[in-house]
Amino acid sequence: MLEASFNFPASSPYIVEARVTQRWISFLLLAAACGGGKPVSQAGPDAAATTPDAAVRSFMQAVADSNITRMGHFWGTGKGPAAVVNQPADHQQRLTVTQSYLRGSTYRVVRMDPVSNSQDRMTVTVDLDRRNPDGQVCVKQVPFGVIRAGKYGWIVSSIDLNQAGAPARPCGAQPS
Repeated sequence: MLEASFNFPASSPYIVEARVTQRWISFLLLAAACGGGKPVSQAGPDAAATTPDAAVRSFMQAVADSNITRMGHFWGTGKGPAAVVNQPADHQQRLTVTQSYLRGSTYRVVRMDPVSNSQDRMTVTVDLDRRNPDGQVCVKQVPFGVIRAGKYGWIVSSIDLNQAGAPARPCGAQPS
């Protein structure tokens, strides 16, 4: 604790004020070091997607990160995310294949279309920038089926991988 080197009598109001001020400063420094405020609520990487395009973006980020478990939080059925409800039973295999088709591509969400007669289904169209090993480049439009899965938010339920092109040559054979 800091000591003041003033020559005031011990009963002086200045000594009391200095000690109170020192304690108050010590308290403020301790409070600041400990955070001193309410915790900030932040959504984690597996937080439910609140929009169809957010579900696709979260899924594609998990693809880019090669995180099959996180992919399973944004892909599934009307019952919920595959990683949570464990359906379909072979979801890890399916996601591994899906990841091999989609990895290494930058993407853009270009359109969201409602599915007729359903407020809980959307088709999100994504442009994938693809490149063959020989350098040939192309853009593939891939539709993602997205559903609202109750408390789990929006999740991807289907992807037309045929539209993405084969993993080894996504742009097809170069014309001769």
